Amino acid sequence: MNPRMPFVIYVFALCAFALGFTEFVTIGLVSAISADLHASVSQVGTAVTAYALGAVIGAPGLTALATRWPRKRLLLVAMGLFTLGNAVVSLSDALTPMLVARFASGLGHGVFLAVASSVATQLAGRHRAGAAVAVVFGGLTLALALGVPLGTYLGSVLNWQVIFMAVAASGAIGFLGLLALMPTDRDDDSAQANAMDGLKAMFNPRLLAGAGITVLAYAGSFTLYTYISPILLQVTRISESTSSLLMLGYGVMAAIGNVWGGRLADRKGADFAVMTVLIGLVVVLLAVWFSASSLTLMVLLTGLLGALTYAAVPALQARVIGLSHVHAPQAPAVAAGLNIAGFNGGIALGSLLGGASLEAMGLTSTAWVGAVAVGLGIVWMLGQLTSAHFFDTAENGS
Repeated sequence: MNPRMPFVIYVFALCAFALGFTEFVTIGLVSAISADLHASVSQVGTAVTAYALGAVIGAPGLTALATRWPRKRLLLVAMGLFTLGNAVVSLSDALTPMLVARFASGLGHGVFLAVASSVATQLAGRHRAGAAVAVVFGGLTLALALGVPLGTYLGSVLNWQVIFMAVAASGAIGFLGLLALMPTDRDDDSAQANAMDGLKAMFNPRLLAGAGITVLAYAGSFTLYTYISPILLQVTRISESTSSLLMLGYGVMAAIGNVWGGRLADRKGADFAVMTVLIGLVVVLLAVWFSASSLTLMVLLTGLLGALTYAAVPALQARVIGLSHVHAPQAPAVAAGLNIAGFNGGIALGSLLGGASLEAMGLTSTAWVGAVAVGLGIVWMLGQLTSAHFFDTAENGS
């Protein structure tokens, strides 16, 4: 067993950093953008939704339609679209072109992460699938740990357009890295596959059920996390600078959790890792509901929320890619894409759920509503494990 990861996996991580930075930095720049474009904060907030929607459609849909494309070409097109989209955002002086460009760069985001995570597991070998996915998504979590607080700070010093131009520049560097370093695999799985295989995989009930757990886990976490800033300011009653420190803590713990989740999936299996993370999330969300007014507990719980939310990424991704080896061996990238769609769908659903629950029941209700969503994910997971065991027993008995 070669202990070293192929270097191109780290290029994937650099690209993922750019993807994560632009997805999340917008949250910190909403006020500045709304003032510049003469639009309301909620209108500019749809820039987050537009990007997530692009990722939801792009990850499984475009990946399925381009099943026959060589992986290298598909990654280059995805990164090119992402880079171009961010360049257009940086030049936007009205809301509509910005939203269209955000949607287009979201399409690139979805395709890139879907293909890169499945290619990384192939390059690293199945015994290190969780660790390989953790490296790719390490770029995303690093963007969260450093990118969002740094981007928010830079947004107060520099023009927000400069930040999106910097994202476009890092996307271009990632594009050149892929061009130079990614091998053109002669035994590319995509050569034997076709768009019908990809579309079948997209509607495979086992893979959809696996991605459904991701939707519920992320909806639960982001029901609270989307509104964590007003909770810290209004309920915990801390200053904006202390709140920024807690968000940085969330990001650092997210990076640690991402690595831990990958290792746990490799050591104990993806099913065990996913269940451990889901139970942990329910406990943390309920604890936030009870103790949102305590600064000491919120420091601990915000960090734990970050660690568990991002420990879920490699575990859930490795689980769905593992399911694809059994149920859709011709289209692992489409399976990965379904799960990427699950993450982004969960983030969008969580922000809607959180908005509805805080309007109806107040800020802290976002915590228990989130816990209920993750609890449904646990029930769904138990149902899948039971039915898989039942079918395996029936097949072995026949």
